[in-house]
Amino acid sequence: MEGLVIRPFVRGQDERAWIELVNAYYGRYYGSEHEPVDEDDVEWSMRTPWWRNSQVFLAELSGEPVGIIWPWLDRGREPPKGYIWRFAAKPELEGSEVDRALLEHALAWLASRGARSAQITVRDNMRTRMELLRSKGFKLIRSFSIMRLRPDELPGDLEPSQAVELRQADPLGSEEDLRTLNALYNESFSEHFDFRPETLEETRAWFEHEGYEDYVVFALLDGRPVGFVVATVSKDLPELSFKSGFINAIGVLRAYRRQGVGTALMLEAIEWLTSKGAEVVELGVDDENPTGAPAFYRRLGFRVAFKHLTFLREF
Repeated sequence: MEGLVIRPFVRGQDERAWIELVNAYYGRYYGSEHEPVDEDDVEWSMRTPWWRNSQVFLAELSGEPVGIIWPWLDRGREPPKGYIWRFAAKPELEGSEVDRALLEHALAWLASRGARSAQITVRDNMRTRMELLRSKGFKLIRSFSIMRLRPDELPGDLEPSQAVELRQADPLGSEEDLRTLNALYNESFSEHFDFRPETLEETRAWFEHEGYEDYVVFALLDGRPVGFVVATVSKDLPELSFKSGFINAIGVLRAYRRQGVGTALMLEAIEWLTSKGAEVVELGVDDENPTGAPAFYRRLGFRVAFKHLTFLREF
């Protein structure tokens, strides 16, 4: 395509292009449910530990930004694995040489730094994006359900554990709470798809985004932490047309599952999200989750709204 240039993102210059391109692309597929990306999102991204082993690229057509892609190399895995985040093009150029050139550039960058594979997740209605991925050798390897619940639809016969004690945690204010959360997460999710242990720095980074308020709760039995939940709500919620809160993560140690601990944690998180003004509670779950979580969420009243599909390409 004549006039097409792919170049590295320049901090202090290209933030506006990042915001406009991402909002235009993802707004097309998520509609009114898309919470617009803003300056806080971009700044937070550049402060996280994931930024160090990544490189954002912009596509320009005759000097105008028309696409963006963000590949990240996970050096915490052996062999290193690449991930592609924030892949967006102007809607009218999707499926064009702009898309293809961005993807090829990101794959070449990952391969040159030792990645043995690259993974990307797309929404199930992104058909043009999926066609591009398949043409470049990606294969569908996993599906995740995005499930939603209106809090007033919670069943009345739920049985949360009466023995569990719930305690609010403060991962940013307490190093002990941060370490406990990190340990609970890593042990609870160790059997899950694509798992690798999360570092303390990574756990901390999730709570440093100033645009969101988080509610972290530990479940304790006889004083021992056996589970956790992280609920999140946007500080822009009052202005959004789709007022949703999120269960970002919930985990219970294997020996304490199916005893009502998860139910107690979920009910606590849903109550907090509702108190913040959330009209819908949303979460994502692996369709092949080894703990049986999809069935657990259905018992709580959650229903599938759409799917996220994960594709992988080996180098």
